Amino acid sequence: MEFVFPHKAKVLSLTAINHNVLSLKVTKPWRFEFSVGQAVDLSIDKPGYELAVAPFTIANVPTDNYLEFVIKIYPTENGLTKGVSELLKNDTIQLSKAWDSYKYDGSGTFIAAGTGITPFLPIFKDLQEKGIDVKHDHNLIYANKTKDDVIFYKKLKQLFSSNLSLILSRSKYGGHYFGKIDKDFLLKLVKSTEQKFYICGPRKFEEDVRTHLITIGVNQDYIQTGYKF
Repeated sequence: MEFVFPHKAKVLSLTAINHNVLSLKVTKPWRFEFSVGQAVDLSIDKPGYELAVAPFTIANVPTDNYLEFVIKIYPTENGLTKGVSELLKNDTIQLSKAWDSYKYDGSGTFIAAGTGITPFLPIFKDLQEKGIDVKHDHNLIYANKTKDDVIFYKKLKQLFSSNLSLILSRSKYGGHYFGKIDKDFLLKLVKSTEQKFYICGPRKFEEDVRTHLITIGVNQDYIQTGYKF
């Protein structure tokens, strides 16, 4: 399979967010256009990465003069993310044209797992730039394995205040929920089924949460996921 990458970008910075997640900032290619919530296919412009391609949502807004990607690193796998972790300033990555991933369709509840929070970050920033107080009419349910896996906690807490619900599946911490997002958990937190729902995480996570939402009475047309079901 041959991939076509119409855009190339230079690495500006690579910054650790936590123990296995990095922020990759690159130059915005000339004539590269994207909308809030869109994604690209990304690869590294070096021999050996010809077939190492993966989709990543653009984590910033179009008015920025750079592009940002939030990437979970799998160091034991000799693949794309390990290669990303070894990039140096001015190294080159390759990008496809931007394609639709998530689109803000009105107030509601965002449900994310791990780096699945990434597609929602530019949506939140765009709402703020439009003068909208995100915590009004919006909720965020954010699932992780442990407290150390949570990223952007301070920013999310500032944005959502008491409308932020953290759930940890492998360790208990503070006043956070413990367990997994299931039907009973959603029944406790979802005050109305007549709102929009945005789900992002691993495929099984998205599929399960979508099923639970439909089970409690949410119209499937009100649910956005990254994967197609």
